[in-house]
Amino acid sequence: MLLRLSCRHGAILPGARLTERYRDANAAFGIRIANKIRIMGIINSRRKIFQANGIRSISVILLIGFALYGPPGCSDRGQAYPGAGESFPLPALAKIQRLGDQETGLNDKILLINFWATWCTPCRKEMPDLQKLSETLDREKFAVIGISVDEDSNLVREFLLEYGIRFANYRDGEQLLASQMLGIRAFPETFIVGPDGSILKRLSGERAWNESTFKALLNDRQAAATALVGGRVKG
Repeated sequence: MLLRLSCRHGAILPGARLTERYRDANAAFGIRIANKIRIMGIINSRRKIFQANGIRSISVILLIGFALYGPPGCSDRGQAYPGAGESFPLPALAKIQRLGDQETGLNDKILLINFWATWCTPCRKEMPDLQKLSETLDREKFAVIGISVDEDSNLVREFLLEYGIRFANYRDGEQLLASQMLGIRAFPETFIVGPDGSILKRLSGERAWNESTFKALLNDRQAAATALVGGRVKG
């Protein structure tokens, strides 16, 4: 039986032809998984099924471990996602659904990009504040953008209409941008992006968004202060 397993890095490991390079790692990995499975109490209930297919116990442990955790070295903890000072993947916005007819106008602006979902309570609490902030900012220099990860676009549209959210919003239902490119695992998550496309701030969790909060975040970095030359927050 030949089993092919892969991770998001594109590495493919044939289960029946493990090389010397992976044997030691897999042995230690198998021990950890064995302890995990023993705690879960699922070995005994599944043993007959696996034996009927001629799979030895250690193979079962490894296979289940691969399914739960992925092959060694494929954990998200080893994946480097963009943070402050790195580029935000703005071109990917063209690959996800834009909701409404708002012209985003991203060029030469400082962007506040908020990832959210209708099922996320902290996200829903933030949205009215973000709307007020979008009305306060100089639209020639700043823009607020929402990116929902909801699967149902109608649900997102209903929410935006009900709460009077008028700043530009997109829907990333398959999380091409949120998960695959940015590695977001919890919502809300907010990025402040400079006019050159670099990330000035990456923020997890809910914020009480207002003019003072936003200006404080921008002025916290010299790069942000430099980006603000010629563009001020109204007030």
